[in-house]
Amino acid sequence: MKTVTKTALANVKQNKGRNFLCGCAIALTTFLIFVVLTVGYGMIRVQLASVDAYYPTYHIMFRQVSEKNTKALQVHNDIEEIGLRMDLGQIIDDDATIIMTAMDNNGIRLNKAELEEGTFPKNEKDIVVSKGVLEELGIQGKLGDEITIPYQIYEKDGMGYAKEDTFRICGFMESSDLNKEKKMYFVMNSMEYAKQMIPEADREYRVMFRLADAEHMTTDEIEERGKEIGEDFGVPEGNVVENREYLVANYTDPSFVKGMIVVIVMVVLAGILTIYSIYYVSMIPKVQEYGKLKAIGSTKRQIRQMVFREGMLVTALALPVGLLISSFLSRWIMKQMITFMAGEDPLMQVAAELVKNGEVSLLHWWIYAITIMTVLFTSAVSLAKPMRIAAKVSPIEAMRYQGLEKRGKKVRKGYQNLTIFRLTKANMARNKKRTGITIVTLGATGILFMVVATILSCAAPKEIARKDIESDYKIELETWGGDKMNPDRDWRQVQQNNPLTKAFIDQVRDVDGVEEVKVKTFMNGEIPKLSMDGEIWGADIIGLDASYAETLEKGEIQGHVTYEELEKGDKILMSANMLYWFPELKVGDSLKMVLNMGDDQVEKTFEIGAIGDYYESLGGSSFYLPQSVLEKMNPNNLNYTLEITVNDQKKNSAYQELQALADNSEYLVTGSYEEQLQKWEKNMRLMSVLCYAFLIILGGIGIMNLVNTMMNSIYTRRRELGMIQAIGMSEKQLIRMLQLEGIIYTLGTLAVSVGIGSLVGYGAFLYAKTKHMFQISEYHFPVVPAVLLICVVAFLQVLLTYGVSANFRKLSLIDRIRYAE
Repeated sequence: MKTVTKTALANVKQNKGRNFLCGCAIALTTFLIFVVLTVGYGMIRVQLASVDAYYPTYHIMFRQVSEKNTKALQVHNDIEEIGLRMDLGQIIDDDATIIMTAMDNNGIRLNKAELEEGTFPKNEKDIVVSKGVLEELGIQGKLGDEITIPYQIYEKDGMGYAKEDTFRICGFMESSDLNKEKKMYFVMNSMEYAKQMIPEADREYRVMFRLADAEHMTTDEIEERGKEIGEDFGVPEGNVVENREYLVANYTDPSFVKGMIVVIVMVVLAGILTIYSIYYVSMIPKVQEYGKLKAIGSTKRQIRQMVFREGMLVTALALPVGLLISSFLSRWIMKQMITFMAGEDPLMQVAAELVKNGEVSLLHWWIYAITIMTVLFTSAVSLAKPMRIAAKVSPIEAMRYQGLEKRGKKVRKGYQNLTIFRLTKANMARNKKRTGITIVTLGATGILFMVVATILSCAAPKEIARKDIESDYKIELETWGGDKMNPDRDWRQVQQNNPLTKAFIDQVRDVDGVEEVKVKTFMNGEIPKLSMDGEIWGADIIGLDASYAETLEKGEIQGHVTYEELEKGDKILMSANMLYWFPELKVGDSLKMVLNMGDDQVEKTFEIGAIGDYYESLGGSSFYLPQSVLEKMNPNNLNYTLEITVNDQKKNSAYQELQALADNSEYLVTGSYEEQLQKWEKNMRLMSVLCYAFLIILGGIGIMNLVNTMMNSIYTRRRELGMIQAIGMSEKQLIRMLQLEGIIYTLGTLAVSVGIGSLVGYGAFLYAKTKHMFQISEYHFPVVPAVLLICVVAFLQVLLTYGVSANFRKLSLIDRIRYAE
């Protein structure tokens, strides 16, 4: 067997060009498998590590738990650690929401609460604030200072009357940019103070706990056990909250395991297809060499071993190179991706810091093991066919073997006049399998490219933003209920003193640049027969004018009702969102609603005329009716939203004037299309970079396969081409023939990529539309990516043809004719 090994090693040295090409392809495949696994798993681990460092450490949280049940949970056998939080009220402020909360020591630890300076509350009147809170309240203060704060206590039916108390600042917590942007803050009081202010019968805790023996459980099992305990204590399922991010970071997640298996299988299949096609094509010229060895006495087994060992030697040389490159580049790729994603997201900033400091290991032994085993396995499988060919063919057949397919008939079609196209056609036809494998390999990458491009094209940020906001600019009322200190914020009161008057709307219309103003009205109430977690379900109705008639009818997915039929007032159009909560509802059902008419309430029964699926921009309501119906039922001012269309040339000045008008009333909030567009453009830009980066790597392997195919096509026909040139073919005609072969590969690849890829991409669009992925609703053919794909493939084919031709021209005609291995 030493002779077999030495022969295989000699072949590796002798056929350096072809083996180098095969080695490059194997190294690229190794790189693809390793980087996909490393970056894919690394992204998850980095995010989970940042979650572990940033998020609370409890497993489950129950909301709205009574004092009695809280005490019972504290001695539960299945709970190893429990922490309590009580939200006692809200500080009075016109611009910001500042919640007063209290936690015991375990709650502070489980929430990973940290202070910039000072300590957590120890005495009854201690308070932890942030500098942002003090700025919002217009108060100066440092550690040890006393501050007087007006606030409202939470009560069962809302918020109580205003109170005022003096507290000592014992600590400062950090105010993030997100707090300042959202104007949402927290202060921390002592648990003793919270219990003193809220009677025992009215106390509602947030109970955070860790389960005992959780280290032996999966995330699904932890979540299921949490729901069981909640059910035992009468906690509604909607008030059972799993700390999902922390659980996934620290316990086995079945969905994560399944996802990793799917990704690995996809990468393995891509590797098998690529390596097999490369080996199959590159081994064809070597069959003649093995035929000579067989003629001097080599057995079939020895021939198979020579083929196998040569292939595995090339793999063994290329594998370490691929792994070495991957090990260095995967870390760099990971850092660049995390840095790009970080932005202003505090969680991703933690992730970027972890990667930068090397606190998360990205290189794992099992990734090396899977990569090595996958490449070795696919190489071995890929060599099976060439091994059988080399061992089976007779010495005489081997000497003239060119990888041609066997034909059943012995009759060969010929021509009186031989042209370049006919020569090219004959060569491609007698190597159908080789040609097919190359086109399929390249086409598979192209199909994947078209699918991704289709999804990204359909998920256009401009369209998604338009589904969030219908117009260019929006002025809307901001109302809420259950606030004793701000009863004027309740919609029942606002509709009696609505700032969106006819005079205000006329002012909006008079703003220079405003082209159109649409008014949406609103009415709310309850549906007594529907309830969730013991609470009666609310009824929100948006009133739309006749200009929305076509939109409403187009969105109907069950039943059919026209705008004119709705105007009669006995039928109502229901949003499909209601089916998520109450799937038993159907077209034709009657719904009795108790509607708020200012200080009064009126009962009204509607028949569900149709069910429609509508975007948030239409109002995001549960029900829709014509404005005229709402106006007949309710004499109050029901104007709720102004949808404003602005001239593109005057947007900046118009937006400033509209904002100034809205600022005159504390009840009004604004939003613009540009704000939504900016948010979605950032999200889709990141996704595009990740998807196309993966496809570039995969495409690189496909290109190596094409290079291998064309070069071996020339090698196996070197003598044949030399003889044709000897009888009259010019160098120019030879180049034209090679160019025609390249064009056939190009056209075949593009037919598979663009043709089949477009069909598969459309199927992916239909799936995404059904699943509401990225709010996709309309199909857009990816024209620019498709044209770019065509141009890149054509350019690479021209470049490759030129390179192969230049290499072939280096040999003299005599050397070409005498070529034999």
